[in-house]
Parts: sequence; structure tokens; C-alpha cells
Amino acid sequence: MHIDPARIFKPAAPRFTVVLDAEVIYDDAAHARYQAAERFDPTDARPMPPRKAAKDPRITPRWPCQRITALSWLVMSDGVDGLRPLRLETASRPEQTEADIIRTFFRDMESLKAVELVTWGGHHSDLPQILLAAMVAGIPLPSNLVGLAYPWRREASGHIDLSSRVTGGADAVHLAEVAAALNIPAKLTCRPDLVSQLMGQGKWSGVRSVVEGDVMTTALILMLWRHLSGETMSRLEAVRRLTHFIAHNCAHRPYAADWVRFGEAELDAAFAAESAKVAHLAPHFRSEVQISA
Repeated sequence: MHIDPARIFKPAAPRFTVVLDAEVIYDDAAHARYQAAERFDPTDARPMPPRKAAKDPRITPRWPCQRITALSWLVMSDGVDGLRPLRLETASRPEQTEADIIRTFFRDMESLKAVELVTWGGHHSDLPQILLAAMVAGIPLPSNLVGLAYPWRREASGHIDLSSRVTGGADAVHLAEVAAALNIPAKLTCRPDLVSQLMGQGKWSGVRSVVEGDVMTTALILMLWRHLSGETMSRLEAVRRLTHFIAHNCAHRPYAADWVRFGEAELDAAFAAESAKVAHLAPHFRSEVQISA
């Protein structure tokens, strides 16, 4: 009798969870080639309403005509006591080209061996962008990421799109919307629509802060989401782990102070809640003491 081992033995849990996010810029040369292929006449766009123009790929470049300028990833240990941030890596212009960024990321993932990637909306943005960039540069996937080439096999791809997990059958929403509902920090460096201006002004430290900030927000949402499935780590412990990591490793970033204040506020709120419980019970204790006396 043939027995499928996959039905008996579950695959080993990933040793590392890697939360990542990317920032991109329009590739004007690639977009010009696309416009030429479409025989696009710029005069066709003049009578077009702005909202329609924003959705027309001949006018507004979609992801194939964009290039990665910054990629940040947070490596977290994934053990019996839950997720713990270990280190944050960021590769970006101007020091590195898109190909350099991809090579750096792939080398690091290969060194980790067993990894699971987590993004917010990355199934439709970050991962296709990374794969296309690798194709352009002729860089093969490391052996532990080959599942990314088969994104429709969600469980076997090695990638979790946290957005689809959280929203389920509801409409897709922005990272900041869910962060607001959970009352956690998001988009601290600048408005999302101003990131391209930072790139144009050569403010790459700001761009790195933006991409790292999204990684931190996604990481905390992941930690809270994992608590739903039975992990013992509480919200307070998740916040403590992440804010402690940020305070000790990202103090040079403008988002750090806000995260530290957030962590302190969460701790104060937890102490206040416990004090309220004691205050609620104290009258009963006093009554018992008076009766016994």
C-alpha cells in the first residue's frame, strides 16, 4: 500500500519569519517603450479625467514599469514563545542599484535557510516586483525561495500576504487603516504620496525610514494576528518586544521616538487597567476585614 508521506508528516515550521516591504519609482525608459508598443499619442490623454488617467497604464506606469529603490526586511525568530525581532536590514539607492538590492536580499534569505516571508499586500505588489527585478537582472531565486515562482500555491509559496489573511473576503484596505483600528503607529515619516518627492530630492534616509516604518507596522500586526491562533504572547508583550528592538537598533530613525512613546503608553495603560481591577476588588476586601474584626 502506498502512503503519501505528506499526509503523515507535516513540514517543519520555519525557523525565521521575515517581514518585508519595498519602495519603487517609475521607470520612464520602460514606460516609453510600452507607450511605443501601444502607439500611444499623448494628445489622447488631454481630454481624459484625472481619475481615469491614473488608471490608464499608458499614462500612469503600473508595476512592470516601476523599479525597486528600497527594500527593508525584519528577521524574526519563530519559536515556541512567539515572534522575536532579531535584526533589520535595508538596501536602497543611491548606494545600490535595483540588481544590487535583489542580490543582497536573496543572499540573506539563502543564509537563513528555512524562512517564511510576510508582506502587506505583497501578493499583488512587492513579490511580483521582486521577481520581475530578478528576471531583469538575470538573478535566480535562492533554493529556499523557489516557491515564490508559484504564487497561486499560497500555502507552498513560502509567502504570507497578511492583508489577505486579515481582510478575508472583505475589500482590500490600506496598512494604515488596520493600524488605526488597532491603535498602533503607521506612516510616521511622511504621507505615502510624498515618498516619490523624497526620492526626487535625494533624501534617501527619509525613504529608508518610510520603508522600515511599514515593516515595523506590518510586523506588529502579524504578532497580534498570530495571537488569534493561540500563541501565548499578549499584545503588551508583542509591543514590548518590538519597541525594545526599535529603541536599541533604530534610534537614529525619526520614527523611533514615536514607537518608544507608544510602547510606554501601552505599558502605562496595562498598569492602569490592573490598578483598576485591584481598586474594584478592594472594597470587598475591606468589608471582609471589618466583619472579621
